[in-house]
Amino acid sequence: MKKVILTVVAIATFVLTAAAVDNVANKTVSVTGKARIITPITLANSQALDFGVIARGSTDATIIVFASDAPGTNVATGDAVILSSAAQTAAKFTVGGESGKTYAITIPSTTQTIISGANSLNITNFTCSNGAVGTIGTNDIFYVGGKLAVPAAAIAASYTGTFSVTVNYN
Repeated sequence: MKKVILTVVAIATFVLTAAAVDNVANKTVSVTGKARIITPITLANSQALDFGVIARGSTDATIIVFASDAPGTNVATGDAVILSSAAQTAAKFTVGGESGKTYAITIPSTTQTIISGANSLNITNFTCSNGAVGTIGTNDIFYVGGKLAVPAAAIAASYTGTFSVTVNYN
């Protein structure tokens, strides 16, 4: 009987010692930390959105500048005339950054106003030659165009204003 009790005590001591070594309530695992630094995205504007020199007509007119390198002379509606001596230009942008990374382009989705003193004209329907995305190193240059409303009662003046274009890495 003594042998049995000593054997039970020896087994219990071994089990309790093993349990203390393998604590089931706590575990530790090593984890790897990582980071990759990339070149910041850049955006430069080298050409304004210019609707040209317009002789207003007797009816309301709509002038369109297409989002391209050579937008042409475009009177969509009305009888206004765009003088050929001052060519229309789409806004031109160049994107820089990490080669191969894609980026999203955000152009105005609401009416933007250009002004001359108390007088104003509205630009709508902005378009982008790249659509809404691009890839650095593939299509780094894009153009933005829009539609200008020229009322028959527009005041003769030089109108200017700004609008925002944004690029973000995807």
